[in-house]
Amino acid sequence: MKSFKFVFKSAINAFTRQGTLTVATCFALFLAVVLATSLYFFQGINSIAQEMLKEKVDMSITFKEDVQKNDILKIQDELSQMKEVKKVEYISPQQAYEEFTQLHQNDDFFKALQAIEINPFLASLKIQLSDTRQFQTVLDFFKKDEVKDLVYKVDDYKRSEVMQKLSSITSKMNTIGIAITIFLGLMAALITFNTIRLSIISQKDEIEIMKLVGAKDNLIMGPFLIQGFLTGLIASILAFALFYLALFGIQGTSSNFFFGVNLFQYFLANMGMIFLVQFLVGIGLSMISSYIAVKKFLKV
Repeated sequence: MKSFKFVFKSAINAFTRQGTLTVATCFALFLAVVLATSLYFFQGINSIAQEMLKEKVDMSITFKEDVQKNDILKIQDELSQMKEVKKVEYISPQQAYEEFTQLHQNDDFFKALQAIEINPFLASLKIQLSDTRQFQTVLDFFKKDEVKDLVYKVDDYKRSEVMQKLSSITSKMNTIGIAITIFLGLMAALITFNTIRLSIISQKDEIEIMKLVGAKDNLIMGPFLIQGFLTGLIASILAFALFYLALFGIQGTSSNFFFGVNLFQYFLANMGMIFLVQFLVGIGLSMISSYIAVKKFLKV
């Protein structure tokens, strides 16, 4: 108990006495936590963006005029059973007509449609894929003998190329995100390590005296680990407060720049996980850096 009180008291004294170094250490950790949180947001928004793009990328199968609705619905049922297909929607000629008029009611296309006085649209199936890379599998379904004669047109408009590019972009974004995370993590660890090392050097005489009187390494190391914990905790709290206030301030406009995502609402929905990430990065990085720095110093 006496040793614990000594370690804790020494840590508090050093923490308050070394004003400039304490602020520098907190700032370095604060930057590391902010970067880690930003990367967490990047990954989250990236995932949301991918899902939104997948929702927009689909294929439409138009059937010949003489094909019965029941036959189309049977094909719809078959497609629904395929693991590659997320959703299949039947679009009747009347529904297609109504959707077209809503989109083009103020242009020349609508006037031309009114002039012919007939509904030129055919029944179709709108297909959403669960995995964009499985486009060709679904396309091959409509090349089967029992199906291909019913199909008037497969409206893919180079969707296979779009989906391949989407998959490629997604893969590259994930790779870049991981690379940035590793790089910034190493940079933050290096900054924190050197800052804490300066703190240790500033107490070199005190450490030498403790070693001369027979203090064990754990007793010498304890105050620095507690200092690391405190600086990491302060950095995490400051980063959390910064993100809360900043995202609260831009919540009205953030959705215009991030695929319609309200960043403040995303923050609130993931508040527990975000604070956990900040807490682990701030305190973990600080205490690990403190441990390595002190251990290295004691071996000299």
